Amino acid sequence: MDNKSQEPKNGPDLVAALIRAAGRRTEPPADAYQRVLTAATAAFRAKTAKRRGRMTFFWAAAATAAALMIALSMQWSLSSSRSPVATVARSVGSVEFATGDSWQPMSEAGGALARGARLRTLAGGGVALALAGGASLRLAAATEVQLERPRRVLLRSGKLYLDNHGSVGIGYQIETAAGTARDVGTQFELRVADGVLRLRVREGRVEIDRGGRLLSSRAGEQLEIDVLGGVTRSSIAATDAAWQWTETTATAPEIDGQPATVLLAWVARETGRQLHYESPSVATRAAAVILHGNIRHLAPLAALDIMLATTDLEYALIGDTMEVRTRNEF
Repeated sequence: MDNKSQEPKNGPDLVAALIRAAGRRTEPPADAYQRVLTAATAAFRAKTAKRRGRMTFFWAAAATAAALMIALSMQWSLSSSRSPVATVARSVGSVEFATGDSWQPMSEAGGALARGARLRTLAGGGVALALAGGASLRLAAATEVQLERPRRVLLRSGKLYLDNHGSVGIGYQIETAAGTARDVGTQFELRVADGVLRLRVREGRVEIDRGGRLLSSRAGEQLEIDVLGGVTRSSIAATDAAWQWTETTATAPEIDGQPATVLLAWVARETGRQLHYESPSVATRAAAVILHGNIRHLAPLAALDIMLATTDLEYALIGDTMEVRTRNEF
């Protein structure tokens, strides 16, 4: 038997034999070759463009996200820099708020005031602001101020009143062209007119820095500095009628459901008086009497008259004291 006829049929020589049997390949027509080349090129470009598109989308998305983060950061910074330094608690008559070079009525300006805000009162107007930190700032008629920082106010003209609720520590600064006033736990009035600065201290102490010259004034004292720097001191009582303008914009507490002691304490402070109960039993009674109603737009003494009318409590003004008693008819 011929051993050559027994060669494996699955070895490498089988592939060679098949190629020889097939003969030389015929060259494809030129137009067919061009069609295949064109199709292959188009497919490659499409795949490349698709990959490039994905990369473009990726970078566009990344850029959008970065822009969004920057925008949010800027918005946060802007919001932080414009955090309210004061809130309008009450306004009476004509009060205006500056927007650029123009002035608008306070009703259109809103209740919150940011750093740098300017406002003014016209004839017959007045406004009370709740400052950051808890103090009450009130502006008399024909007054203009700028809120430079949370605890710093520029008085351009007119008259203001600051009630820091007896707090001692970091005070408020009121800047004027004639000097800077700083409170030390106090109630005081500051007025600037024709270059003359007048300070009235109702409670506590106030310091005035006039070009490095430090002046101090205490409760019950009025200090006036003229255009030449001359200083005149005089006395003024906490119950003097000169303080009554501050009561027109006094912000009343919420007394509905509160004991009468809350109202009594507020009225005594707003009118510059010491609160005194006729006896311990009267003080106990005042703490037990619960009031109902709203006194938001009433002057302090008018509010007290109305709210006590339906109780067994009454009061008497004796010098600088407001004494609380019980009525006999109840």
